[in-house]
Amino acid sequence: MAGIAPGQTVLFYHDERLHYLRKVLEKGDFECHKGRIPWGQIIGRNYGEVVKTHMGISFTLLRPSLADLMIGVKRRTTIAYPKDVGYMLLRASIAPGVRVAEVGSGSGALTFILARYVQPQGHVYSFERRPEFLEVARANVKRLGVEEFVTFELRDVEKQGFGVKEVDVCVVDVPEPWGIVPHAAKALVGAGRWVSLSPTTEQLQKTRKALEEHGFTRFEVWEVMMREMLIRPQGSRPRERMISHTAYLAFAEIAGGNPDASNAATKY
Repeated sequence: MAGIAPGQTVLFYHDERLHYLRKVLEKGDFECHKGRIPWGQIIGRNYGEVVKTHMGISFTLLRPSLADLMIGVKRRTTIAYPKDVGYMLLRASIAPGVRVAEVGSGSGALTFILARYVQPQGHVYSFERRPEFLEVARANVKRLGVEEFVTFELRDVEKQGFGVKEVDVCVVDVPEPWGIVPHAAKALVGAGRWVSLSPTTEQLQKTRKALEEHGFTRFEVWEVMMREMLIRPQGSRPRERMISHTAYLAFAEIAGGNPDASNAATKY
């Protein structure tokens, strides 16, 4: 197995409180308040090896998970949490070969995950109406190596529509998702899926009304909560703080759409 190379990302892990996600450089040092390690001493090593800073502090070189990479993106907006994204992927059947239309590129964190799951045959069409957000999202997706599976477009979907058809899933993360519903109804294949993220119940009420008016069915809303358990020799207990409410996840499916279209989301 080839060793760690410049450009790869490494999670320097000491313990649950001390860990760093870093991109390996050709020159210079990995640095933190616990010391430094020349990158030359990292390049060529394998994931799983243990290295020490000049202060003698040990770090294990771990391969970042998708959740690590998602949380670690440079951001100008809030991002979807891994706990929500995991259920979204399953409930919406996002898998290789699926065509996804994403409204609200944000910082590109969700775009990255979508692209990782639809590759190599599928594609993500990501729409953002604010150019400064689109620039950040495009840079993050390129840095994470999935840009060939994403098409970004500066577009106000509520006013202009999607500009693409026969997509399998619409993922909507904007403050007023109900304004996207009429366009999603036209862009989705038969039985295509709708997913939206909303922080308040008032948004859900308006979204459901719009979905029902445009031929969607099987409307469901879920809230995912996650609490870490602390497993220690002296005793185990839940962590005092938890990731509770982040967003309500709304799902629906279009009754109709293009009946002749190939729905990749049901092919596995």
